[in-house]
Amino acid sequence: MTTLTALFDQHRPELQQRLHDDLPPEQAIQEVKSWLGSLLALAARERDRSLTERRLLGFLVDVVSTSVTTIASCEIAVDEKQPPRPRSASASTGDWFLRMVRVVIAAALASALYQIENFFCLALLAALVLLDVREWLVKPRVMVTAAMPSEPAVGLRVNSTALLSRLREALRAADAVFAEASQPMPVTVSPLGEDAAFLELFQELLYAATVEDGIFALKQLKPLIFLLEQHGIRVERFSAERAFLFDAVPSLDSRSREWMTLKPALVTKEGKPLRRGLAVEPGNKEKGH
Repeated sequence: MTTLTALFDQHRPELQQRLHDDLPPEQAIQEVKSWLGSLLALAARERDRSLTERRLLGFLVDVVSTSVTTIASCEIAVDEKQPPRPRSASASTGDWFLRMVRVVIAAALASALYQIENFFCLALLAALVLLDVREWLVKPRVMVTAAMPSEPAVGLRVNSTALLSRLREALRAADAVFAEASQPMPVTVSPLGEDAAFLELFQELLYAATVEDGIFALKQLKPLIFLLEQHGIRVERFSAERAFLFDAVPSLDSRSREWMTLKPALVTKEGKPLRRGLAVEPGNKEKGH
Protein backbone atom coordinates (compact mmCIF):
# COMPACT_ATOMS: atom_id res chain seq x y z
CA MET A 1 0.00 0.00 0.00
CA THR A 2 1.20 3.51 -0.84
CA THR A 3 1.87 5.72 2.17
CA LEU A 4 0.75 9.32 2.51
CA THR A 5 4.38 10.45 2.47
CA ALA A 6 5.00 8.68 -0.85
CA LEU A 7 1.89 10.28 -2.38
CA PHE A 8 3.02 13.65 -1.05
CA ASP A 9 6.45 13.31 -2.67
CA GLN A 10 4.81 12.21 -5.92
CA HIS A 11 2.41 15.18 -6.15
CA ARG A 12 4.52 17.80 -4.38
CA PRO A 13 5.32 19.85 -7.55
CA GLU A 14 1.59 20.40 -8.10
CA LEU A 15 1.17 21.91 -4.63
CA GLN A 16 4.40 23.87 -5.00
CA GLN A 17 2.98 25.45 -8.15
CA ARG A 18 -0.18 26.49 -6.33
CA LEU A 19 1.69 28.14 -3.47
CA HIS A 20 3.37 31.03 -5.29
CA ASP A 21 4.98 33.84 -3.32
CA ASP A 22 2.23 36.42 -3.90
CA LEU A 23 -0.51 34.18 -2.48
CA PRO A 24 -2.10 35.55 0.74
CA PRO A 25 -1.76 33.28 3.82
CA GLU A 26 -5.52 32.64 4.05
CA GLN A 27 -5.74 31.53 0.42
CA ALA A 28 -2.59 29.42 0.78
CA ILE A 29 -4.12 27.54 3.72
CA GLN A 30 -7.27 26.86 1.70
CA GLU A 31 -5.17 25.56 -1.20
CA VAL A 32 -3.29 23.16 1.10
CA LYS A 33 -6.53 21.85 2.64
CA SER A 34 -8.05 21.29 -0.80
CA TRP A 35 -4.91 19.49 -1.94
CA LEU A 36 -4.99 17.24 1.16
CA GLY A 37 -8.54 16.25 0.24
CA SER A 38 -7.31 15.16 -3.18
CA LEU A 39 -4.45 13.27 -1.54
CA LEU A 40 -6.91 11.39 0.70
CA ALA A 41 -9.01 10.44 -2.32
CA LEU A 42 -5.92 8.97 -4.01
CA ALA A 43 -4.96 7.01 -0.89
CA ALA A 44 -8.47 5.63 -0.33
CA ARG A 45 -8.78 4.56 -3.97
CA GLU A 46 -6.47 1.60 -3.45
CA ARG A 47 -8.46 -1.62 -3.45
CA ASP A 48 -6.37 -3.47 -0.88
CA ARG A 49 -7.42 -1.09 1.91
CA SER A 50 -10.21 -2.18 4.21
CA LEU A 51 -13.07 0.06 5.27
CA THR A 52 -11.52 0.50 8.71
CA GLU A 53 -8.19 1.54 7.20
CA ARG A 54 -9.91 4.08 4.96
CA ARG A 55 -11.74 5.58 7.92
CA LEU A 56 -8.50 5.76 9.88
CA LEU A 57 -6.78 7.46 6.94
CA GLY A 58 -9.60 9.99 6.73
CA PHE A 59 -9.29 10.76 10.44
CA LEU A 60 -5.50 11.23 10.22
CA VAL A 61 -5.72 13.48 7.13
CA ASP A 62 -8.41 15.55 8.89
CA VAL A 63 -6.03 16.02 11.82
CA VAL A 64 -3.25 17.17 9.49
CA SER A 65 -5.67 19.46 7.63
CA THR A 66 -6.79 21.04 10.89
CA SER A 67 -3.19 21.74 11.86
CA VAL A 68 -2.31 23.47 8.57
CA THR A 69 -2.95 26.87 10.15
CA THR A 70 -0.42 26.03 12.86
CA ILE A 71 2.30 24.71 10.57
CA ALA A 72 1.84 27.42 7.93
CA SER A 73 5.19 29.19 7.69
CA CYS A 74 4.54 32.93 7.37
CA GLU A 75 7.30 35.50 7.23
CA ILE A 76 7.38 39.29 7.15
CA ALA A 77 7.76 40.70 3.64
CA VAL A 78 9.17 44.25 3.25
CA ASP A 79 8.70 46.14 -0.04
CA GLU A 80 11.08 49.13 -0.12
CA LYS A 81 10.20 50.23 -3.66
CA GLN A 82 7.72 52.96 -2.80
CA PRO A 83 7.39 56.03 -5.11
CA PRO A 84 8.09 59.43 -3.51
CA ARG A 85 5.02 61.40 -2.63
CA PRO A 86 4.74 64.82 -4.44
CA ARG A 87 4.22 67.90 -2.35
CA SER A 88 2.97 71.27 -3.51
CA ALA A 89 5.02 74.29 -2.57
CA SER A 90 2.86 76.85 -0.82
CA ALA A 91 3.83 80.31 0.29
CA SER A 92 5.71 80.39 3.52
CA THR A 93 4.77 82.54 6.46
CA GLY A 94 7.61 85.00 5.62
CA ASP A 95 6.26 85.60 2.08
CA TRP A 96 2.82 86.54 3.36
CA PHE A 97 4.36 88.95 5.89
CA LEU A 98 6.28 90.80 3.17
CA ARG A 99 3.14 91.10 1.10
CA MET A 100 1.25 92.63 4.00
CA VAL A 101 4.08 95.16 4.52
CA ARG A 102 3.93 96.13 0.85
CA VAL A 103 0.18 96.68 1.06
CA VAL A 104 0.53 98.93 4.11
CA ILE A 105 3.28 101.04 2.48
CA ALA A 106 1.22 101.38 -0.72
CA ALA A 107 -1.80 102.55 1.26
CA ALA A 108 0.29 105.13 3.14
CA LEU A 109 1.78 106.54 -0.10
CA ALA A 110 -1.66 106.70 -1.69
CA SER A 111 -2.99 108.65 1.27
CA ALA A 112 -0.07 111.11 1.18
CA LEU A 113 -0.32 111.71 -2.58
CA TYR A 114 -4.05 112.26 -2.32
CA GLN A 115 -3.61 114.90 0.37
CA ILE A 116 -1.14 116.91 -1.76
CA GLU A 117 -3.34 116.38 -4.81
CA ASN A 118 -0.58 114.73 -6.85
CA PHE A 119 -2.92 112.66 -8.95
CA PHE A 120 -0.32 111.69 -11.53
CA CYS A 121 1.91 109.93 -9.00
CA LEU A 122 -1.18 108.45 -7.40
CA ALA A 123 -2.14 106.88 -10.75
CA LEU A 124 1.37 105.44 -11.16
CA LEU A 125 1.19 103.93 -7.68
CA ALA A 126 -2.21 102.38 -8.45
CA ALA A 127 -0.78 100.86 -11.64
CA LEU A 128 2.12 99.31 -9.73
CA VAL A 129 -0.30 97.87 -7.14
CA LEU A 130 -2.50 96.35 -9.86
CA LEU A 131 0.50 94.76 -11.54
CA ASP A 132 1.66 93.28 -8.22
CA VAL A 133 -1.83 91.89 -7.49
CA ARG A 134 -1.97 90.38 -10.98
CA GLU A 135 1.35 88.61 -10.35
CA TRP A 136 0.00 87.13 -7.12
CA LEU A 137 -3.18 85.84 -8.79
CA VAL A 138 -1.73 84.31 -11.97
CA LYS A 139 1.51 82.94 -10.47
CA PRO A 140 1.71 79.17 -11.38
CA ARG A 141 1.62 76.62 -8.55
CA VAL A 142 4.89 74.74 -8.56
CA MET A 143 4.85 71.06 -7.64
CA VAL A 144 7.94 70.21 -5.66
CA THR A 145 8.98 66.63 -5.05
CA ALA A 146 10.02 66.42 -1.46
CA ALA A 147 13.07 64.36 -0.70
CA MET A 148 11.29 62.36 2.01
CA PRO A 149 12.56 58.93 3.06
CA SER A 150 10.54 56.07 1.56
CA GLU A 151 8.32 54.06 3.93
CA PRO A 152 8.63 50.33 3.22
CA ALA A 153 5.40 48.32 3.01
CA VAL A 154 5.28 45.46 5.52
CA GLY A 155 3.09 42.36 5.00
CA LEU A 156 2.89 38.60 5.54
CA ARG A 157 3.59 35.95 2.96
CA VAL A 158 3.81 32.16 3.09
CA ASN A 159 7.21 30.51 2.92
CA SER A 160 6.14 27.64 0.68
CA THR A 161 9.37 25.70 1.11
CA ALA A 162 9.12 25.63 4.91
CA LEU A 163 5.39 24.89 4.74
CA LEU A 164 5.87 21.88 2.46
CA SER A 165 8.68 20.57 4.66
CA ARG A 166 6.53 20.73 7.80
CA LEU A 167 3.55 19.27 5.95
CA ARG A 168 5.66 16.30 4.91
CA GLU A 169 6.74 15.73 8.52
CA ALA A 170 3.10 15.79 9.62
CA LEU A 171 2.13 13.23 6.96
CA ARG A 172 5.05 11.03 7.94
CA ALA A 173 3.83 11.07 11.56
CA ALA A 174 0.34 10.16 10.30
CA ASP A 175 1.85 7.22 8.39
CA ALA A 176 3.55 6.02 11.58
CA VAL A 177 0.28 6.17 13.52
CA PHE A 178 -1.55 4.38 10.70
CA ALA A 179 1.07 1.62 10.52
CA GLU A 180 0.93 1.10 14.28
CA ALA A 181 -2.87 1.01 14.34
CA SER A 182 -3.03 -1.39 11.38
CA GLN A 183 -0.96 -4.06 13.09
CA PRO A 184 -3.07 -7.18 13.75
CA MET A 185 -3.82 -7.86 17.37
CA PRO A 186 -1.76 -10.73 18.76
CA VAL A 187 -3.77 -13.85 19.44
CA THR A 188 -3.69 -14.44 23.16
CA VAL A 189 -4.00 -17.94 24.57
CA SER A 190 -5.51 -18.26 28.01
CA PRO A 191 -3.69 -20.33 30.65
CA LEU A 192 -6.50 -22.87 30.36
CA GLY A 193 -5.76 -23.31 26.66
CA GLU A 194 -2.11 -24.02 27.45
CA ASP A 195 -2.97 -26.85 29.88
CA ALA A 196 -3.13 -30.05 27.85
CA ALA A 197 -4.54 -32.08 30.79
CA PHE A 198 -7.44 -29.66 31.25
CA LEU A 199 -8.22 -29.69 27.54
CA GLU A 200 -8.19 -33.48 27.54
CA LEU A 201 -10.58 -33.57 30.53
CA PHE A 202 -13.03 -31.23 28.81
CA GLN A 203 -12.79 -33.24 25.63
CA GLU A 204 -13.64 -36.45 27.48
CA LEU A 205 -16.58 -34.80 29.26
CA LEU A 206 -17.90 -33.55 25.94
CA TYR A 207 -17.57 -37.05 24.57
CA ALA A 208 -19.52 -38.45 27.55
CA ALA A 209 -22.25 -35.87 26.96
CA THR A 210 -22.41 -36.82 23.29
CA VAL A 211 -22.82 -40.55 23.95
CA GLU A 212 -24.89 -39.86 27.12
CA ASP A 213 -22.61 -41.98 29.31
CA GLY A 214 -22.83 -40.56 32.84
CA ILE A 215 -20.67 -43.24 34.45
CA PHE A 216 -17.85 -42.54 32.03
CA ALA A 217 -18.15 -38.81 32.77
CA LEU A 218 -17.90 -39.40 36.55
CA LYS A 219 -14.76 -41.46 36.07
CA GLN A 220 -13.11 -38.63 34.18
CA LEU A 221 -13.61 -36.25 37.12
CA LYS A 222 -11.24 -38.07 39.44
CA PRO A 223 -8.10 -36.08 38.45
CA LEU A 224 -10.01 -32.75 38.58
CA ILE A 225 -8.76 -31.83 42.09
CA PHE A 226 -5.16 -32.34 41.00
CA LEU A 227 -5.66 -30.20 37.88
CA LEU A 228 -7.18 -27.37 39.91
CA GLU A 229 -4.22 -27.40 42.29
CA GLN A 230 -1.88 -26.96 39.33
CA HIS A 231 -3.69 -23.69 38.65
CA GLY A 232 -3.43 -22.50 42.27
CA ILE A 233 -6.96 -23.54 43.29
CA ARG A 234 -7.58 -25.70 46.35
CA VAL A 235 -10.71 -27.79 46.91
CA GLU A 236 -11.92 -27.58 50.52
CA ARG A 237 -14.47 -29.94 52.07
CA PHE A 238 -16.55 -28.89 55.05
CA SER A 239 -14.90 -28.84 58.48
CA ALA A 240 -15.37 -26.87 61.66
CA GLU A 241 -12.35 -24.71 60.76
CA ARG A 242 -13.69 -24.05 57.23
CA ALA A 243 -17.34 -23.48 58.15
CA PHE A 244 -17.12 -19.79 57.12
CA LEU A 245 -16.56 -20.91 53.54
CA PHE A 246 -19.88 -22.75 53.29
CA ASP A 247 -23.56 -22.04 53.11
CA ALA A 248 -25.74 -24.46 55.08
CA VAL A 249 -29.05 -26.10 54.26
CA PRO A 250 -31.12 -28.20 56.73
CA SER A 251 -31.04 -31.95 56.42
CA LEU A 252 -34.17 -33.87 55.56
CA ASP A 253 -32.98 -36.78 57.69
CA SER A 254 -33.65 -36.06 61.35
CA ARG A 255 -31.34 -38.88 62.38
CA SER A 256 -28.22 -37.49 60.65
CA ARG A 257 -25.54 -36.40 63.11
CA GLU A 258 -22.74 -35.10 60.87
CA TRP A 259 -22.24 -32.32 58.39
CA MET A 260 -22.19 -33.44 54.79
CA THR A 261 -20.46 -31.55 51.95
CA LEU A 262 -22.67 -31.04 48.89
CA LYS A 263 -20.45 -28.58 47.02
CA PRO A 264 -16.80 -28.13 48.01
CA ALA A 265 -15.46 -24.61 48.39
CA LEU A 266 -12.83 -23.33 45.96
CA VAL A 267 -10.06 -21.14 47.45
CA THR A 268 -6.67 -19.86 46.35
CA LYS A 269 -3.37 -21.06 47.78
CA GLU A 270 -3.45 -18.09 50.15
CA GLY A 271 -6.91 -19.11 51.40
CA LYS A 272 -8.91 -16.40 49.56
CA PRO A 273 -12.37 -17.79 48.72
CA LEU A 274 -13.22 -18.03 45.04
CA ARG A 275 -16.49 -19.95 45.24
CA ARG A 276 -18.40 -20.70 48.45
CA GLY A 277 -19.35 -24.30 49.17
CA LEU A 278 -22.63 -25.85 50.28
CA ALA A 279 -23.08 -28.21 53.25
CA VAL A 280 -26.03 -30.04 54.90
CA GLU A 281 -26.63 -29.50 58.59
CA PRO A 282 -27.06 -32.60 60.76
CA GLY A 283 -30.64 -33.39 61.69
CA ASN A 284 -29.66 -34.13 65.33
CA LYS A 285 -27.76 -30.94 66.20
CA GLU A 286 -27.16 -31.93 69.80
CA LYS A 287 -24.90 -34.82 68.75
CA GLY A 288 -23.75 -33.34 65.42
CA HIS A 289 -20.21 -32.10 64.82
